[in-house]
Amino acid sequence: MVTGTTKRVAVVIYSVAAALMSAPWLVFFAYLRRHPALLGEHVGRGQVRAQEARPITGLILYGLTGLLGWIVNPLLGLVGIVVMIIYHGATSEGIRPGMFHRRRPRHQD
Repeated sequence: MVTGTTKRVAVVIYSVAAALMSAPWLVFFAYLRRHPALLGEHVGRGQVRAQEARPITGLILYGLTGLLGWIVNPLLGLVGIVVMIIYHGATSEGIRPGMFHRRRPRHQD
């Protein structure tokens, strides 16, 4: 029988596992920052620095998702996990400046 506690534990375990998968990327990007010779010709140091936002976002938001799933409601935690999966999918090829900002169409007079 699946109880509320079982659901809460499942959301927390999944959130912790996902957050732990984000952690090694911080080490990886820090290593690349210290060893720029490993970067391809088309990859700049600024790009590496910008990509560090993804694992930091993962650590923080997966942690918050686990807390929300435990304290508030497991369904809310599950929604947070799905949102994070979509975020990581949308940014899988990197974060570009202005990626999440909508451009307003220019009106021609």
